[in-house]
Amino acid sequence: MMKLSITMLVLVLLLLTPSVFANEMALDGIGQERIDLFLASQQMLVEERTPPRMKVGMVLSTLGLNSEISMGVRIESRIGNQQTMSVITETSYLKQEKTLAGFLSLKLSPFGDKPFAMYLGGGAGYANGLKYQVFLGIDLTKNLFAEVRYVNLDGGLGNKGLHLASGFQFTF
Repeated sequence: MMKLSITMLVLVLLLLTPSVFANEMALDGIGQERIDLFLASQQMLVEERTPPRMKVGMVLSTLGLNSEISMGVRIESRIGNQQTMSVITETSYLKQEKTLAGFLSLKLSPFGDKPFAMYLGGGAGYANGLKYQVFLGIDLTKNLFAEVRYVNLDGGLGNKGLHLASGFQFTF
């Protein structure tokens, strides 16, 4: 009887041992997949939190006579590793004047993105002669912005040179 019990015990152990090893090997594969997913999610989080180096977009503004809506393009490049300073190049077509207006500006974001991404800046350009602009703006979202500008150009709100602008931008 004792021999039969020992034989049965050895037989059960021999039959169960491969399935235990198979389960451990399967768990090792799942464990590695989980580690890979965790590392990938960490990398995505770092990329999401890194400020963009460049923004490219379209801008609509009241620049020009009669505050008519003018469409333009805008490219913003960050200076250095911080998000506090960038250079903006912007070109708009002034329909009433039948000419292009282009500005090169420096944008300062002294508060970063807390609580909102507010910024100010100024620049110079050409629109029927040399002109300058100063602006105050806010990034409503990562892709939308709105600005109030003063440009020494005829037109604007109350014909005082104040212009509104808003736009959509892609970040890179």
